[in-house]
Amino acid sequence: MPEPDHDPVIAGSGSGEIRSLNSLRGIAAMIVVVSHFSGVTGWLGEFPASGAGQLGVMLFFILSGFLMAYLYLGQPFTAPSLRRYIVARIARVVPLFAVVVALSAVLPRIGITGVLYDLPTRAQVLSHVLLLSGKNILWTIPTEMHFYAVFVVLWAVFQKTSVGLPAIVLLAATGLVATGRFAGTLGEIPYEFRLPQVIPYFAVGGLLGVIYRKWPQLRRRQHPAFASVLLVVVLLYPRVFEELTGERHQLWRDPRVFVVMSIVFAVVLFGVPKESPVLANKLGDFVGRISYSLYLLHVPVMWAVRKLSLPNPIRFVIFLAVATLVATVSYHLLERPAARAVRRLGEQRSELESLRLPSR
Repeated sequence: MPEPDHDPVIAGSGSGEIRSLNSLRGIAAMIVVVSHFSGVTGWLGEFPASGAGQLGVMLFFILSGFLMAYLYLGQPFTAPSLRRYIVARIARVVPLFAVVVALSAVLPRIGITGVLYDLPTRAQVLSHVLLLSGKNILWTIPTEMHFYAVFVVLWAVFQKTSVGLPAIVLLAATGLVATGRFAGTLGEIPYEFRLPQVIPYFAVGGLLGVIYRKWPQLRRRQHPAFASVLLVVVLLYPRVFEELTGERHQLWRDPRVFVVMSIVFAVVLFGVPKESPVLANKLGDFVGRISYSLYLLHVPVMWAVRKLSLPNPIRFVIFLAVATLVATVSYHLLERPAARAVRRLGEQRSELESLRLPSR
């Protein structure tokens, strides 16, 4: 049975779906978008800049961990299930990333620079193709794929032993004391493994996914007002946090940031009704749907718009409109059709393999 071209648990309004998470995905993307625009134009000073976009990425990673646990840890760990998982993850992430990397490699070689993420050397291109590193915001995609690989092991442990839940907790705790990223070169090919630095966010999302499935009674006291907890994220903006506390937090390496972001996600997940119009609405559905294209493609749009000799508020409106248009076109003409094509290819391969199996 084919999987849809989106994450089914957040796609619509069925009883097993959490539609409000679409809006949360869209909010995470907008945090990144606004932060980056402010960073390159100076609009709004340091308020939304200075690394605030990383908070949006944290939400993405928590959501990713939640979805993997919610969608897969309740399924048996079998060869067909694993195959569907691999195909679904590749279909969701790889096609658009591959196109962006290909254009980033080709355009500088034909004299077009400053449009995408210039990858002028063969070693840099190979590093991206092999998912060893990512330039600019592209670093998150190899990291996401590395988590998917780790999740397979976690899935197997969760299904085969009684230590699955403690393993997730241990994974989060281990990540909190990680020193950071591992970087170097393999020959001439650069690599940068940042999963040890960010694994707590994936892990806490996975833990919340298990809790959400196992203890539905925790969702009994819900109210739309719980969505206001998202305003707490603003207090973690580096500049705001510094004004409030007199110090700057260390983003990924600061346990306080991890705890607050985890609580924010948990409150939204358990406290906001799935169909509350505050987060479950058409605008949230739309932005959440195009969020991946918006995330990968807003930077080149931003570079183009910042060249305009206009006041920043007008440039921002133009930037957001164009970035949204580009992301919408990308979603409908590239991301969605490519995901479906990958899934069809995976289904056909599975059918061929089943035909080759000897009868018993």
